[in-house]
Amino acid sequence: MEAINQENQQGIADIHTHTRCSGFGRYSFLHFPESVTEPAKAVEAARRKKLDVLCITDHNTIRGAIIAKKCAAGIDVVIGEEISSADGEILALFIQEEIKPMLGAPETIDLIHDQGGVAVAAHPFSPHCPSLGKKICYLKLDGVEVFNAYHRDAYSNLMAQTFSPGKLARLGSSDAHSIAMIGNGYTIFEGRTSEELRRSILKRKTSFGGSRTPLSECMSWSREVAVESIKMIYNSLKGEKSQDILYSAIDKTTKKTKALGLIGAGLYIGLQLSYFFGVSGDIILNVKGKRKWIENTD
Repeated sequence: MEAINQENQQGIADIHTHTRCSGFGRYSFLHFPESVTEPAKAVEAARRKKLDVLCITDHNTIRGAIIAKKCAAGIDVVIGEEISSADGEILALFIQEEIKPMLGAPETIDLIHDQGGVAVAAHPFSPHCPSLGKKICYLKLDGVEVFNAYHRDAYSNLMAQTFSPGKLARLGSSDAHSIAMIGNGYTIFEGRTSEELRRSILKRKTSFGGSRTPLSECMSWSREVAVESIKMIYNSLKGEKSQDILYSAIDKTTKKTKALGLIGAGLYIGLQLSYFFGVSGDIILNVKGKRKWIENTD
């Protein structure tokens, strides 16, 4: 990334990243923190990796982005949100107020534009995340995430690059759920500042780069989540209090739920299950991705 900055005098932005403010995700019967990254640590990592702009896009909240922006010395931080619209997930960049989830995509996009924000289709053909699919062709979007480093299957990004209409900016991101993932995928734009990124998106003068997140980083992320969960559950059982969004959610659960969570997270680490779930998950996602490719190309 540094070479691109020096040779072409272009900016590098990661437009899609998560912090611990993204709360909990769900896969099958499992509930787990989407990320345990502190917003300030995300800023430090982006600065260390020579990014010019970092967009914090937590799920259905701008809380993490606001915290990150307060410690944004040496890098531009954009307040964003990954909104769970009724039609699929949409990135809202350059907004000032949260936009509530589960509205239709057209209304969600209008609310983003009402704030002077930029609306981007997140991983539009993901086999495992709620996505807009071919609706990107007629919605009033500003850009499409055609490269998402976190989506490791062979089809998601290929479909996004194949089916995205030429009227939309083509963007890349890491969709980072851990510090190590930040900058794995990125958007290249004219200039270096967040405002120049915004103008480049609106003028459709962007490109993308990066590489898929290594499986080892995905495994490390899952172990990191398990370790942090054990700490939070243990402290909650001791009666400690905290305003942290993840801790507050755990603290409200029953002692039985906490005990089960403690046992599950401990077994996950102790039995090194991240290797099994990492490899098997990759296989499953590729099967789902291929199925989606066939559905969209028939």
